[in-house]
Amino acid sequence: MHMKENLSNIAESHLGMSGRMISFSKSGYIQRHPKHVVIFNSNICTEGGKVWQGDIDVTLSRDAISDLAQEIGSKVYVLYEMDGRFENEESPKLNRAVVTFFPDGTHLLHKDFQSTLTL
Repeated sequence: MHMKENLSNIAESHLGMSGRMISFSKSGYIQRHPKHVVIFNSNICTEGGKVWQGDIDVTLSRDAISDLAQEIGSKVYVLYEMDGRFENEESPKLNRAVVTFFPDGTHLLHKDFQSTLTL
């Protein structure tokens, strides 16, 4: 199996099926979870590229993403859609990650969100 496919399978084992939606109403979900880190159409990437995409409530999935980083022994980056799709598909903008998870079980929430959101 190709390495990227294998990483995608491992990511799905932790995060669920790639391409999933967590709510039919994005604004409704945000209203119900105003302090959560929620990324609709997110891209979950490693240094090697994208391994998963879909809607994710990072606050609720924190342990699953952390477990993924620990299992693969690599940083895992949670990106907005535009930072990992279209013209950025082949070279995702990892430096713009909303949250970075490290293989040691720690994570770093981007400074722009540290005072307003809970992770």
